[in-house]
Amino acid sequence: MTNKYSLVLALLLLAPLTAPLRAADEEAAEAKAALNRTEALLEEIDCYSKKGELFFEYLKGGVPAVYKFRCAKGRETMTAPAWLAGEVSSMTAREVQVNKETWNEARLWREPLAALDEFSELVRKTRPAKTGGLGLPHKFLYPACTAALTRLDKALAALRRERLAGSFGGRGDAVFASFAKALAELDALEKTYDVGSPVTFYEKAAAVLRNQEEALAALFADAPARRPENGAFSADYFAAPRQQAGSRLVPMAFPAWQLEGLKRGDRVDLMVTYENAGAGGAKDLITATIIQAAPVMYVSKADASGQGMVRLILTPVQAQYAALAAVQGRDLRLAARCDGDAESRALEAASFKKIIK
Repeated sequence: MTNKYSLVLALLLLAPLTAPLRAADEEAAEAKAALNRTEALLEEIDCYSKKGELFFEYLKGGVPAVYKFRCAKGRETMTAPAWLAGEVSSMTAREVQVNKETWNEARLWREPLAALDEFSELVRKTRPAKTGGLGLPHKFLYPACTAALTRLDKALAALRRERLAGSFGGRGDAVFASFAKALAELDALEKTYDVGSPVTFYEKAAAVLRNQEEALAALFADAPARRPENGAFSADYFAAPRQQAGSRLVPMAFPAWQLEGLKRGDRVDLMVTYENAGAGGAKDLITATIIQAAPVMYVSKADASGQGMVRLILTPVQAQYAALAAVQGRDLRLAARCDGDAESRALEAASFKKIIK
């Protein structure tokens, strides 16, 4: 009996010592599992990025018909579709005006891939130094993530504006759908960028970059029997606007009726009406659009006086014009644009003298 009680007493005395050891073992096992998951995700991300780079090179017309590379699952061989070289040549010959520059159709399609590559480089910087990264905490790279998101959003807006669903022999709609999905995933990641766990961050990053592989896969699918009507894309996504370094968030007051239906993410033109002194002292009212396609960051409810407030994301120069117009203009008006319209255009100021002659 004495030996039995001694054993029980010994176990009771050892229990407080063994519990921390078990906890330490469990913690070590969880850390190892997280490390293994992270390494697997980084391998996947590398593979997606290589396929995005291959798609980019296809669009430059400089990739051999058979391309071999090492990926997460081993060596892979990609054989370009027979139709692709001729189609890319035609796309390169089709000129497109982007602002005041002359681009071509193939370059427009390279832009979303370049934006995703920019994000991939960002992810690479968070990798441990021993695996080729810089070991930077992902939360410190938030501004660069926002820049990649904005670049991708603008790239899709340009494709949408040109109605290029018929690109790639009619496969453009499927390619665009993958890029729109990437924008949605990147938008979700950027909104909660400091996700805490590195594993969670890499899972979200992989979800973004996986769409490069899906976009490339669309080139190997059969062309649709019917092409999208008028070249319009069937899928779409619009990212909420972000304020970036160098921009200005400008509040402006307007009557509530001007702000009705306006919401974050819309784009607006700002028009000002002012008095212009002409020859012989004659005065004329002029209305001019001084700011185009400004992103709306916030819209407030009207106060007791019937005034509401809108916050616009402007460049420093635009912010100055907005302030000047608010002080010197006789009247300010907002004109809301349709979804996806972010293009600036040459506009002539309006006056009744030009209308009535």
